[in-house]
Amino acid sequence: MTKKYLLSFCILLSFCTSVFCVSYSEKSWRILEQAQVCFDSGHYGDAFKFAREAFVSRKNEAENEFNVLDKAISPAQVRRAGDEFPAVLKVLKEREQKEAVDIIEKYLKLYGSSYYKDSIHNMLDWLKERNVYPEADYLTGKIYQVEGEYEQALSFYERAYSEKDYLDVSDVQYEILYSIGFIAKINSDFEKFEKTLLLILNSDEFFKNELMKKSIAKAISVDKKENVDRIFLLYRADSKYSLMALSELGDLYETRKESKKALECSALSAVESFTHILTAIEQRNSQFKYTSLRNFFEECKKYEEILFWAQKNDVWNVFYQLAKRAGANGNIIFAQALYSVMADSVPDSYYRSLSASQLNIGF
Repeated sequence: MTKKYLLSFCILLSFCTSVFCVSYSEKSWRILEQAQVCFDSGHYGDAFKFAREAFVSRKNEAENEFNVLDKAISPAQVRRAGDEFPAVLKVLKEREQKEAVDIIEKYLKLYGSSYYKDSIHNMLDWLKERNVYPEADYLTGKIYQVEGEYEQALSFYERAYSEKDYLDVSDVQYEILYSIGFIAKINSDFEKFEKTLLLILNSDEFFKNELMKKSIAKAISVDKKENVDRIFLLYRADSKYSLMALSELGDLYETRKESKKALECSALSAVESFTHILTAIEQRNSQFKYTSLRNFFEECKKYEEILFWAQKNDVWNVFYQLAKRAGANGNIIFAQALYSVMADSVPDSYYRSLSASQLNIGF
């Protein structure tokens, strides 16, 4: 029996065992935590087993919470209190319905009352459909992906994303989207890849700000040396999940020879990277004032954690791609000025050397 089929057999066995033998005394998130530990340790069969146990446990918890809350708000005294959370909670506390109160307060803390339009019945309807566990589906997808089972992985990722309204941590949806995008890219499904990246960027108010993007593009197209420093003096943008999406989208547009779109992605990515790092610098040195990109790069060198973040997020390549794409777009003076600053002061020897090699090269 090959390793591939042996793994599939073990996974199937684990799934069957989890369905019939799961202990409901453990909270679903604790079981999923065990699954994550197994995954991180490379024990994928065990990770799969615990992920499925977590799914079954979550379904059981949701059914129980629905029944408790449905029963608690059924009496006439509670119904007379209306539909809004403060009034309902007040009556439930008076009636010492602690379990129902705990359920309501747990979800209000996680999602806020506006998520349910301040309606206890909306929360009840939501609980009725909460027989899913997107985090467990996402981890299951990662298990399939690491084993090279990309179609299976994609099906779990897409299911997890379709269940995003039930994520315990809403921001996990961006991790799921990046995973969907990864599968689309390796499958050469570039239309799906682009759509997935745009879904990620849909939450980026700066990416959707056409006026800002056009203003930055105009500053580059004016093609003046001083505009390298000026752009980072005038514009600020920082979005938590955009950097990789902007980078990948820029690369995609470059391969399609859509040079203006590629440059737009690089410019916004550079501004967002700059803004994020500048905020970190100012938290560490309140006296620092940005005057030029050169003095910004020099200040970066003083902080190991900033350099680590920049390397992890490929930030110096972001600036290099901005120069490269500006040059490809015909903005030679701007590109050469940025290469010059990077050759002198960017905090990475590879990109200093690479930038120096581009100086005075014709485009």
